[in-house]
Amino acid sequence: MFIQRPDARLHTLSFGQGPITLLATGGWVGSGEVWHDLFGHLPDWRCISVDHRGTGASSHTGSITVEAMADDLIAVADAMRVGTCVLAAESAGAAAALLAVLRAPQLFAGLVLVGASWQQPVPGAKVAFIASLRHDYLATLRGFVDACLPETDSVELRRWGVQILSRASVDDAVELIACRASLPLEEQVRCIDLPVLLLHGDDDRIVPVQSSRDLAARLARAELLVMPGLGHVPLITEPARVAALIENFGTRAAGRQ
Repeated sequence: MFIQRPDARLHTLSFGQGPITLLATGGWVGSGEVWHDLFGHLPDWRCISVDHRGTGASSHTGSITVEAMADDLIAVADAMRVGTCVLAAESAGAAAALLAVLRAPQLFAGLVLVGASWQQPVPGAKVAFIASLRHDYLATLRGFVDACLPETDSVELRRWGVQILSRASVDDAVELIACRASLPLEEQVRCIDLPVLLLHGDDDRIVPVQSSRDLAARLARAELLVMPGLGHVPLITEPARVAALIENFGTRAAGRQ
């Protein structure tokens, strides 16, 4: 299903039916597809994935900003008539998810962030990474996927990861990095008053665990679980385990336990 926005057309997929809905989005150029394996481990939930603007099958004519992506998430929740749901995001998707919760807290029972990247990137590292993307996009994506998956040597997961990421254009990939220069969240997140589950692999080579620790320290109702031996995308390498954690958290957050 496509959700029409004033300057974007957002691709969403809905799986299953259940009393609790998980609305999930990816990070950087990772589309909502990164959640699909995990969805299979939540058979009693309704699970909805969103390809945020610049990724997957979504398209856009306007600028990519964190503010626009947050409004997109709110619009998808409204269009899909999910009622109150659990919002989930991985990596850089955390910034848009946090802002969506700040803007429309009534829509969400809880928030799940995996490998949360919510602070401004280091300027020098950002410039170097953008230059690498411009120089050899596919090779840079392959290196990025390798860094995401230190806990496995799976050729299949690496191939899948590159396929997901490479659906984004170079220009959109760069814009998704550049838009983070204006993140306004450092102090705003202290205003969030709903349960938040933070999951972070202790071998994350993309986003340091300290990112989730810093976020947990600013949130009133945060649970931080550091997952030993896992890298940046445990939802892909350990989907059943992450799904069980989300199910437990979501059931409590929705008041069904």
